[in-house]
Amino acid sequence: MKGENPFTDLWENHRRCWDAFLGLSSWSWEALTIPYEDTTLPGYVVRSGDGPRRTLILNNGSDGSMVDVWVGAALEGLARGWNVLLLDGPGQGAALVRQQLWFRPDWEAVITPVVDFLLARDDVDAARLAIIGVSQAGYWVPRALAFEHRPAAAVVDPGVLDVSTTLLDHLPHSMVKVLDAGDKEKFDRGVEWGSRFSRKTAAQVAFRFHPCGLDSAFDVYRRAREFRPADADIARITTPMLITDPEDEQFWPGQSAELHDKLPGVKTLMPFSAEEGANFHCEPMAGCLRSERVSDWLDDLVPPR
Repeated sequence: MKGENPFTDLWENHRRCWDAFLGLSSWSWEALTIPYEDTTLPGYVVRSGDGPRRTLILNNGSDGSMVDVWVGAALEGLARGWNVLLLDGPGQGAALVRQQLWFRPDWEAVITPVVDFLLARDDVDAARLAIIGVSQAGYWVPRALAFEHRPAAAVVDPGVLDVSTTLLDHLPHSMVKVLDAGDKEKFDRGVEWGSRFSRKTAAQVAFRFHPCGLDSAFDVYRRAREFRPADADIARITTPMLITDPEDEQFWPGQSAELHDKLPGVKTLMPFSAEEGANFHCEPMAGCLRSERVSDWLDDLVPPR
């Protein structure tokens, strides 16, 4: 793989280190290829013990790594007796770099095959399956659960009702008008000119656009607007859900509370504050506090046998 491009080389080094870490650890683990449409999705299952166990699906965000969800959720889950599945979905990790699978809004097409795969395993307790969605997966997980009802509990950190706002909020109003008018040529030209005058902007555009598999900025922004669950879909969700609500959320402010208010059934809005040192997107300075509270909630909903 060396020499293809700097990002690919760096990512491959990261994944080799991750595999080496698991190989040197005392955990019982297995690299997975999960059937998905006409191909497979990569992942890892790490077991906390023998026999059928409650199992956590860890669904990363737009640019997170295996290490992110390992530290953020897997370690606490394993300590409490869960098996954990760390997943690279379309547009993420190996599914992106090695397979060129792209982001998609209809995430039930991803999670349902994963659930099918898990429930066919003899180390999974079918009645005690849960899922955690981090960052952009705060949209993907609720979208999937509108159609996939087998998980017994779900957590999203934070809740996301409209992925596109984090892109559109950085656009000048004049460019939003061009996008709304459907003028693809003018919109792409505007983004290109902006990238020419700032290397940082150009790098961010390339990084954020790549998982979409689209060459046109206009197409990427239009696609981002598809990452919004309809109210009718939210009303279909039956899985009990915890939504974190960190103070000073930078990317999707206010959307956790909006999602909570729209959800039917069992739901919990869990605030995290600056006073606790737990503000900002995904509570980056309070991982232990977040993990403890989230895991306590999961233990109540899906108790260990």
